Amino acid sequence: MTNVTPEQVKEYFADALENEEFQVYYQPKVELNRYRLHGGEALCRWIHEGEFILPFQFIPVLEESGGICELDFYMIDHVCKDIVKWIEDGLEPVIVSVNLSRVHMGDERLIEKIEEIVKKNNTPKQYLEIELTETTTDLDYKELKRIVGGLHEAGFRTSIDDFGVGYSSMNLLRDLPWDMIKIDRSFIPAGDGSPEDEDKIILLQSLIMLAHSLEIDCIAEGTETVDQIIILKQNRCFLAQGYFFDKPMPKPDFEKRLRAHKTV
Repeated sequence: MTNVTPEQVKEYFADALENEEFQVYYQPKVELNRYRLHGGEALCRWIHEGEFILPFQFIPVLEESGGICELDFYMIDHVCKDIVKWIEDGLEPVIVSVNLSRVHMGDERLIEKIEEIVKKNNTPKQYLEIELTETTTDLDYKELKRIVGGLHEAGFRTSIDDFGVGYSSMNLLRDLPWDMIKIDRSFIPAGDGSPEDEDKIILLQSLIMLAHSLEIDCIAEGTETVDQIIILKQNRCFLAQGYFFDKPMPKPDFEKRLRAHKTV
């Protein structure tokens, strides 16, 4: 790992993008009935001169400068290429979610740009999921509603990240056509029987029931222990993502998971 200053991030960014220093790492999503691979999340890793630059060092800087939008489109493009390559190699792809920064808010051509990337790569839309985070203002909420609605009409899957943290969670579920909600790790009980943990279980049950009642899939992020997996299954959340199963991994390692998934 190497440390960089915000000024260095801005200085290196254009060349790093051109030289494809940014790599897609995939973190598996697992179905808990048979413990099979269900999907993946595409996460960005920056490898500069053989050293990792950690996301917390460059993501906030790029969000402030606006460069994050270029990086998001770069990630979508590379995921689309990977999906097509898997199909060509005889591997059945799983749904891959790609994060979209809220810096895109206000871009009237956002959906058109995403469609252009997908069309250029001839990527089947059903394997791509656009992941967005909750909003904190009414203005952002209206824009998020426009984007999610537009993506839905264009045939893309959408998911909401860190669900339960934002102030407008109930409105988001009621008004927007989500395919998946990702329950924030702060709502996942540890399974230690503490009063705080019991409160988390009640909240978790409510979130899962709400998602089921609206026919929205739900996945728990940040799952790290057997006890957490047991609690999720007991409360009918059958998708999970976290270090208990896998950390984010380079594409070749994820492809091994795809091959194993094909033989199950």
